[in-house]
Amino acid sequence: MIKHRVIRAIEETGMIAIVRGVAPEGILPLARALHDGGIRVIEVTCNSTRHLESISALKQEMSDKMFVGAGTVINPVMAQLVLDAGADFVLSPDFNPDVVTMVHEKQRLMIPAVMTPSEILQACRLGVDLLKLFPANSLGVNYMKEVQGPLDNLSLIPVGGITLENTREFAKAGAFAVGVGSALTNKEWIARGDWEAITQQARAFIRTFHEGKKA
Repeated sequence: MIKHRVIRAIEETGMIAIVRGVAPEGILPLARALHDGGIRVIEVTCNSTRHLESISALKQEMSDKMFVGAGTVINPVMAQLVLDAGADFVLSPDFNPDVVTMVHEKQRLMIPAVMTPSEILQACRLGVDLLKLFPANSLGVNYMKEVQGPLDNLSLIPVGGITLENTREFAKAGAFAVGVGSALTNKEWIARGDWEAITQQARAFIRTFHEGKKA
């Protein structure tokens, strides 16, 4: 099942690359640069320009190299559209049982955002495999540690304000993976076509995450 293959790719790399605000014309060179740096899982947010085109383009050109997800999915209609465009998995900025149920019915991986223990447990009761802890940097590493005290079987993916500096600490604290946006898909690098900088940054993030897991 594709859901399990996506989960395995996220776990092996420790990374989801978040792409926001990039038009379809720039999505493929960015994806290639990320792939060269070891990224195997990419998320295109639904508040990006012509995001459905970007998802379709990535699936057509990179499906043998990367899993393509859609982020910022906030209702079942959006979920249906991104799945129709070819998304392998779906992420949301909140916990919406209707979206979770719809994506599960399509046998795709759903990663909802959670913050409180109540949201976490509600998501777990719906059979969610991975949980997006958002906004992670504002909540902090200690918050994640404390939540995992009584709930030590969670697979949490911190998202929001993730940097090289805090990636190691989140990994050390037990994060399943991290979702990285602007610190990886840097808009200045994209604007000037500095794909090598993005490739090197991807390698640095993956290396830092795995160092943290071993610490």
